[in-house]
Amino acid sequence: MKRSHVALAVASLVCAGVTAAHAQRGPAAAPANQRLWWVAKAAPGQYGTNKPHIKLSDLKARHKGETTWMEVVGDDENFHAEYHQAAPGFMIATRLRPDTREFFAVIEGQLRFTLEGQPAPIVATPTSIVNIPKKTAYSVEVIGNAPALWVDANQQHFKTLLPADGPKPAATPALTVMKIGMSAAGLPGSYTGNNKPHFNLFEAEKDPKFNGQNVVQDDHMWAQAIWGYEKSLPPYDPSDKGHFHVGTAEWWFILEGQIRHNIETVGDFTSNAGDIVYAPASTWHATRFAGPGPSCRLATSTYQFTSLLEVPPD
Repeated sequence: MKRSHVALAVASLVCAGVTAAHAQRGPAAAPANQRLWWVAKAAPGQYGTNKPHIKLSDLKARHKGETTWMEVVGDDENFHAEYHQAAPGFMIATRLRPDTREFFAVIEGQLRFTLEGQPAPIVATPTSIVNIPKKTAYSVEVIGNAPALWVDANQQHFKTLLPADGPKPAATPALTVMKIGMSAAGLPGSYTGNNKPHFNLFEAEKDPKFNGQNVVQDDHMWAQAIWGYEKSLPPYDPSDKGHFHVGTAEWWFILEGQIRHNIETVGDFTSNAGDIVYAPASTWHATRFAGPGPSCRLATSTYQFTSLLEVPPD
């Protein structure tokens, strides 16, 4: 069975309407705000080419002495994510994703984004998220006096259009490079809901009412800045499995502080700012703030999170 094909029992076990026969066996009662279902959970830990934990310190060590480098840090049926470093002056020439949303998350340095439809360029600094809707032309330049580090996240199978007033791109095997027209309707892409061109965690934290927020919302791309302190949580419980998702992996870009993870097939470990952590579909994971200061993880998924929770055995 493909992971995206999930079997849910038609006869759901709604906690207020469990059959008498089942009730006589003494099933565990679900909380009042939960309904109980059967689900076909695939084998956990199906990482493919992905890794449970990519440390920024390891990336830096691997590319010591290089000013510009790129590594793929997420690649599954739903997402393609790349970690980049580049020196001041590096540029991404104007391009457009015709069908899919894209976002950038900055961990070090400064990036200047020019987005079609925005009144002024956006200067993205550490903890910035730049959210780019489909059909929105943009360009990027590394500015300042130090290299920049960022993650570029795309929906899988994304495509790229380049302005026809620029040079013709090099030919690609099995593909034909040609000039095309595209309707101007819906250009550039619009921002709805919590989607905004630019979010910066350090700026958001200045508001005493800030408690984290969704920063990217799309049918097939969802990212939530989950923020807080370990001191506000109950004591760590190593037996807590957390939850899992059946239709998508969940992955995290650590924006600030430390995050503690307990992932099925991997175990208990702590990530730090700039790290990437990945939990495949159908894999239990419990994630919490760690350390003395504020912590924030950018929790990313294909859909708005539907967390499947453990219930006690009958």
